[in-house]
Amino acid sequence: MSQSHISSQIGDLLVGAGLVTPESIDGALTMSRSRKIPLGKVLVESGLVSEAELNGTLQAQNLIRERLISQEKAGEVLKLIRDNGGSFVDNLFAIGCEIDHINFSRNLGKLFVDAGAISPYKLSQGLEVSILSGLPIVRVLVLQKSLNEIVAYAGLTAQLLVNERKIGYDQAVGALKLSHLHNEHIEEILEFGGLKRYREENSVRLGELLVLAELISELDLLSCVEKSMAEAKPLGQVLVDEGIISELIVSSALRAQKYIVEGTVEPVRASQMLSQCAKTGRPLEFSVSELSAMKPVMVRPFVSTENLSLVDMVELIGIVTRSDLEQVRLVERREPDQVEAFLLNRGFIDQVKLDTIKRGYSLIGKSVLTPEQLIFAFHVWLWRRGDFVSTLNLLGWQQ
Repeated sequence: MSQSHISSQIGDLLVGAGLVTPESIDGALTMSRSRKIPLGKVLVESGLVSEAELNGTLQAQNLIRERLISQEKAGEVLKLIRDNGGSFVDNLFAIGCEIDHINFSRNLGKLFVDAGAISPYKLSQGLEVSILSGLPIVRVLVLQKSLNEIVAYAGLTAQLLVNERKIGYDQAVGALKLSHLHNEHIEEILEFGGLKRYREENSVRLGELLVLAELISELDLLSCVEKSMAEAKPLGQVLVDEGIISELIVSSALRAQKYIVEGTVEPVRASQMLSQCAKTGRPLEFSVSELSAMKPVMVRPFVSTENLSLVDMVELIGIVTRSDLEQVRLVERREPDQVEAFLLNRGFIDQVKLDTIKRGYSLIGKSVLTPEQLIFAFHVWLWRRGDFVSTLNLLGWQQ
């Protein structure tokens, strides 16, 4: 598509929304051609539109091309941006124009914000880039280095479990917060936190197996998982539709999953078999007999309760910065009875949070809670506030 055609569309949108006059667009187009710079830059430099209005126009342009919004609706949104401010997405929803994949991205982004993994500003930036580029929001946030792959995948998993009503939103926020703080996989956090398992013990997700076999990248997996959830399609179908892997590899990977569940092979060996299958075109089962006897992989405990101090618990919960914690450790070694006063006087923690941690710490001593359960419950409580006991009851850990 030529630059002139794109520019004329921008002009049509802005004129249709009543933000600029046709004469202003004609003058800006002339200047754009003479100076050989984009029309949008000329419009912003001349004060005819703001950066937010231009970004909104570019997002509207992409959605019109994809036939997801009419030019009239786009004009309404742009006029709201001028009158009231705010982002294109917020104003889009304000006029009751909901687009499924944007709605999904917005809800997923809110989960990351509520968990403290990204700021509202980062989410707003990410949504803009997602609409402009056509990339899923999680891939954008990873590319922008707002999230790493583990936390991005944890967010998708948490959203899936909420959608399936296997966990509540509060639990999703708490678990995702822990994933962000400790860079742990979310299902490990949920399971160690005392919640039931959501998949068989000997199982690996299709996408995880394909990444392990180095047949797809983590970024491609994130994009396709989000697309699979947003469009309610099986992940394998999305991977094939996007041209990332063949139907043969999908069917082989599904069989490899079955062998893992049955205990015939463990995940790493299954991924090697799948990789070999992709390279040679030979059936996956070619080497099953050679790999049938495998020792189970030992899993280390998430947190040990041996000699766990109150300061250890504060560190594990992750609400005091590393540099501040070094000072607290120094006080703990020299004057252990002054630790609580030091935390409060330096403003590292407030009285309510300290009392909540102490209460949870005493429950660990009584073997009512594990450290993992306290970490999880504390972050759910932080989001909900109210009475800590009610949070424990919500999570099913009644005293």
